[in-house]
Amino acid sequence: MTKKKFCDCIYIYKRDLYIIASAILKNSADAEDAVSNAILKGYEKLDQLRDIRKFKPWMLMITKNEALKIKKKQFELPGNETVESLLKPTQDQYDELWDVIRKMKEEYRLVVVLFYYENLSIRDISGVLNIPVGTVKSRLNRGKEELKQALKYI
Repeated sequence: MTKKKFCDCIYIYKRDLYIIASAILKNSADAEDAVSNAILKGYEKLDQLRDIRKFKPWMLMITKNEALKIKKKQFELPGNETVESLLKPTQDQYDELWDVIRKMKEEYRLVVVLFYYENLSIRDISGVLNIPVGTVKSRLNRGKEELKQALKYI
């Protein structure tokens, strides 16, 4: 893959990378950092990409890993709250569905975001998250059920 092709692909998928990072980190600044780190790492390891058709799942996996590294370093307060979660949101837009998704358990949230927002297949989600296909299916079903229950009251 050429440098130009890599840049073109990143341009196409940058929003998708941000969505997965944001789903993990729940903070736009950290999500942007994770995406930047993932792009750099993806570029450095471009020779490891065997199939150009797998570029998006490959970059999503790198982004997920970078976001998890950042999340691991976040300072946690009593009650599982992070300092970042106490900060006021910087976006003016309000999205009730995204609020519900952000409150889901991470294991369900990631699968739901990858499936519905990123339109990845169950097999690709399995590769991105490095979990079995059956686990993806069960988490997706549980995530859907959790969404259904939460959206009843909105």
